[in-house]
This record gives sequence, C-alpha cells and structure tokens, in this order.
Amino acid sequence: MKTIYGIIAHTLFALTLTLSQTAAASAENPEKNAGISGAVKLYSQALPLDMDSSEKAELLDQSAAILKKVIANDPQSLEAHRKLMGVYLLKQDYSNGIRTMQDAINLSPEDPKLFISLAFLYEHSGALEYALAMLNQALALDSKQKLAMEYKVAIQKKMEKLNMEDAHEGKSVMGANHGQLTEETAHSPNSAKP
Repeated sequence: MKTIYGIIAHTLFALTLTLSQTAAASAENPEKNAGISGAVKLYSQALPLDMDSSEKAELLDQSAAILKKVIANDPQSLEAHRKLMGVYLLKQDYSNGIRTMQDAINLSPEDPKLFISLAFLYEHSGALEYALAMLNQALALDSKQKLAMEYKVAIQKKMEKLNMEDAHEGKSVMGANHGQLTEETAHSPNSAKP
C-alpha cells in the first residue's frame, strides 16, 4: 500500500507540478513566463530544505505570491494554477491547494489529471469521499486512466480499513474472540447454553 502512495505522489508531481523545470519562453506573454520562471526557481531552492525550515517557508511564500500575481494578471493561466497547487502541496496547505485545483478544473474541465490532483489533495485533507468522487470523475473523462484506476482502489481500501476500525471502535480485530466462548459470555444471561 505504501508503494502505491509513493508511486502516486511521484506521478502526481510529474503530472502537475513540474516546478523544477523552467517555463518555456513565449513571445505572447514574456512577463507571465518570467513570473512563472521566478516562482519555479524559488520552489526549486525550497524543495531540498527541511520541512520545518523557516527559509523553506519563506521561499514557498515568495513563490506563491509570484504565482498569485501571475494568476491575477492572467486568470486563464492553467500553468500558473498547477504550479501554485504544487507550492500549496509542498507547504501542506491543502485547503488552498483544493481551491486552486478547483479553479484549474474550471479552466480545463476535460483534463482527468486535474481531477486526480484534486483527489490527492482531498485525501491528504482527510476527505476520502471527495477524493473518490474526483477519481470517478477522472475515470468518466478517461476510462483507461491507469493512475486514476489504481489510486481509486487504494482510496477504497483505505476507506474500508477506516470503516472497519470505526466498526470496532478503533480496536484491532486481529486478536478478537470471533465466536469463541469466553468466561464473560459463558455466564451472560443472553448466551446460549452449552
């Protein structure tokens, strides 16, 4: 199970974040590309730092500010939305990441990868039902989307495990007395007489 999450995390980064790569220069909007390139550079500097590093937080905040400015100037920039989601993911700011991905989906509602990214954010925020719904949407758009299929199975297994734990009030079911007669049940008035 941990392996699938590792694969999903790496694939998710490869699909949607690509922040370690520089943005392609465009004659249409060099200012936007310069902003995105600057944000990518800051993100790349933050990536290897310790999670609780104040320097990392500052670099990611600067990157987010640049990307928000790009989006304010060009609300249709799907690339800026994806990269901003990557910054939020690295900051573990899932609520802002979710809002950013919802905006990205509004820009490109036929892109199953965006729904997979949103599912990843929902899962990490604890909203497994929403994650499952986003994976179903990704599969509705592309029924052969292998990552969505595998991730959906992983989410379903995680939900089943949590439901099992809830049913047993957080107690392990592995050592339970499944149908065994115990001293307590042997003297219970409702127990069957041997």
